[in-house]
Amino acid sequence: MAFATAQSQVASALKGLDECPESVKQMFLTSLPNAFGQPGDLHQYQKEVGTMLRKTLEEARASASDGLEVQNAKVAEARTALEALQADVSSTQADEDSARAQLEGKNTLLEEAKETVTKEEALSKKTEASKSQVTEEKQKLESAKAEVESVMNGSFQMLKNGGWDDDEVRDACIDAVCQYLQGGDVVLLAALPKALALTPDKRGTFDNITVEEASQTFLAKIDSLTRQLADGAEKFEDAEAEYLGSWAILDVARDDAKAASDARDEADRLLQNATVQKKVATSKVMDQDKVLNELLSQAALIEAKVSLLDTALGAMCVLEAGEQVDAPADMEVDKDGKQDANVADKENADSNAMTVDQLPLAVTA
Repeated sequence: MAFATAQSQVASALKGLDECPESVKQMFLTSLPNAFGQPGDLHQYQKEVGTMLRKTLEEARASASDGLEVQNAKVAEARTALEALQADVSSTQADEDSARAQLEGKNTLLEEAKETVTKEEALSKKTEASKSQVTEEKQKLESAKAEVESVMNGSFQMLKNGGWDDDEVRDACIDAVCQYLQGGDVVLLAALPKALALTPDKRGTFDNITVEEASQTFLAKIDSLTRQLADGAEKFEDAEAEYLGSWAILDVARDDAKAASDARDEADRLLQNATVQKKVATSKVMDQDKVLNELLSQAALIEAKVSLLDTALGAMCVLEAGEQVDAPADMEVDKDGKQDANVADKENADSNAMTVDQLPLAVTA
């Protein structure tokens, strides 16, 4: 290694010693060009400067090495923390995927429940319409029977028994009875007004037969309506039961749809929570990644410093061995360790002796 190169490498290392007082650093840089030579020709001050310089570099190297070890421990710890946080991201991602799948499943169940409600509503309306029709038929039969019974037990019975108070009431009742029997037997309708206008004691045989025939007509109508009501009773009960069953099924379907909706809302809430947790975990990974990168950068700087100091210590071996100086020894060196461009014409030996005499006394301190 060239002597000048070794001096440059030592100077570079000295400039990076932030922990070294500036005054000491400048003293070393100023003394560096003239501190080394042939071992047997060195002045005491040169020896002391060389010893101090090596000790300073070795201590700086040891300190940097210790710092690098501490920094690498921090990097390892930060990397472990990052891996743990990345695992959390994977876990929260899995939770989010699971929650999303759950939500999709709940949405499917909700749609099916809604379709069931729609179907049951249509069926319920159908059974309700059927029940209404049967109910209407029943009401008509009951109304018709009530009307027959009213006419029979009211107007007809009064006329049959001859219990009217005046002819006006009698004639009104006869009109009501004949009007009700309108459309029946023509012969009966023709003979009935005359027969009913007579009291029982004044009716002849034909009149009594006519009144009796009318009575049987009423009874036949009542019997027919009674049988129709009896025949329709089972139909009405079936329609009523079908409607009630349909309504109950619809009610259950609506409850199921409500439960499915609540379950879907809960699944949506869980998905939102899982998404938030994943974002938080991802943010922590990003923050930790920044921390790790910063620590790695700091470690790289320390490692570079250790490497620079190793190089400087290697260069010190070259300087301490006293290899031939590449440039004239009387070249001046500025505070940054660079040689001045003005080269004196004096001999190297005279320059070295003069420079040694001018070394700062602080070196002996």
